[in-house]
Amino acid sequence: MSSPEPPGMARRAVKAGAWTVGTRLAAKLIDLAMLLCLARFLGPAEFGVVAMAMAVVFIVEALFELPTAAALIREPALTPELLHTAFTLSLLRGLLIALLLLAVAWPLAAFNNEPRLVALLVVLGLAPVLRGLVNPRIVEYARAFDFRPDAAMELSGKAVALVVSVAIAVGTRSYWAIAAATVCAPLVSTLLSYAIAPLRPRLTLVHWPQFANLIGWNFVAQACAALNWQVDRLLLPRFTSASVFGQYAMGKQISELPMQALIQPMSRPAMPALAASTGTARSARYLRLTQAIALVLVPVLGLLMLWPEALVRVTLGPGWADAAQWLRWISAIALLSLPAVLIGPLAMTLDRTRWLAARTLVELLLRLALVGFGAAYFGIPGAIAGSAFATLAGTLTTLFIVRHLVGAGLAAQLMTLGWPLLALLPPAALLWLARPGLQAAGSVADLLLRGVPMGALYLLLYALCAGLAWQLAGRPAGLEQHAVEALRQRFGRGSDHAMRSHVE
Repeated sequence: MSSPEPPGMARRAVKAGAWTVGTRLAAKLIDLAMLLCLARFLGPAEFGVVAMAMAVVFIVEALFELPTAAALIREPALTPELLHTAFTLSLLRGLLIALLLLAVAWPLAAFNNEPRLVALLVVLGLAPVLRGLVNPRIVEYARAFDFRPDAAMELSGKAVALVVSVAIAVGTRSYWAIAAATVCAPLVSTLLSYAIAPLRPRLTLVHWPQFANLIGWNFVAQACAALNWQVDRLLLPRFTSASVFGQYAMGKQISELPMQALIQPMSRPAMPALAASTGTARSARYLRLTQAIALVLVPVLGLLMLWPEALVRVTLGPGWADAAQWLRWISAIALLSLPAVLIGPLAMTLDRTRWLAARTLVELLLRLALVGFGAAYFGIPGAIAGSAFATLAGTLTTLFIVRHLVGAGLAAQLMTLGWPLLALLPPAALLWLARPGLQAAGSVADLLLRGVPMGALYLLLYALCAGLAWQLAGRPAGLEQHAVEALRQRFGRGSDHAMRSHVE
């Protein structure tokens, strides 16, 4: 028998999700602006060099990921000693990552025959150290579903990074502009965290047991997840030139922007929301949250799949035309992963991260074999095909794990993606029919004149089709219901006010 959920919990989670999504969207818009500016001053080869280095940074950071925030959220009450322990662990993690990056700098440079990687990795190693110094007391706001401090920290760091990187790119035309942005953002965010929530941290590990179990299995899961994410970036430079790899890396980076802008912020309030429910209520909430993420991401990924040439032409310029084909297929692969996006928050909420580790290990073993074989014999197309099969296997594994953890049926989990895909069919047909007109555009201005109204119509048609699918499904609880209620309240208040003014 499930216990009743706290009143207003769903509304608080939706509101928190709106804050985090809005923040991440704004942050990714800043990232996109920086990317577009840098693409005008730097070439594919410069981006390729940085992508080689960043692949290693991401993997090493994920290997030693410490979900201290997740552990603090689970605690009934936060004490100063608990916060000091979280700070100490984060700092030790950052220092260890920096040392490991220093150790692998020379071997990686020799493996890729790229001596510039040595100095680049040394500088990039400062970023995890700075992130390790972030004030752990900020988690108090997350426990209260208040993500405004996170918004201030992230957006301030991104804005400063944008200014610094563009200034360096204009003055030097060097890849160091990207490295500077990577270091500036966490520096600003860390400093601001102490201004928002004053804390004088000290070094202690007295509450280490509260973090040990979560960190142990999370280490395996994060290690596998990081390799899953970056294995193509590690292997492809061995079989392609820096310029060709730069085109691929740019296509993948653009495809990852909506995933990072939407999945990560929507997942943050998912954990406290799942932790606040039990039994069948937790299963239903997991399905609703998963479908809400799919509902938002499907039209974005559809746009990337159907109009990659137009998007690359407008944003990056003709020198990046080859990135369009990779953008299309990588975005298609991202669709396959949507039913599995919340397995991490669910496993950590239930303290069953060993299942998360098992899932990512299955996917990693397949990805290493398939992407490695594909890259060696077929280059980038082979790596993409191998990644697609591995992603599908990881998603199917997740479906069975979720059924075991919360009892959600396989069909119910698949339908979290099925309904959004069904709603996408008519607007996708509209985009496909409009492609010849976009390709005939003689200039970027002409392309925008044709594409922007069609893109707006595409999103409107998707919203209408999603609403119709929701009606046919019997108006179940979820994001659609919250959207309808918000519109009804907004326009209802406007109508009531207009009527009162008319009477007066």
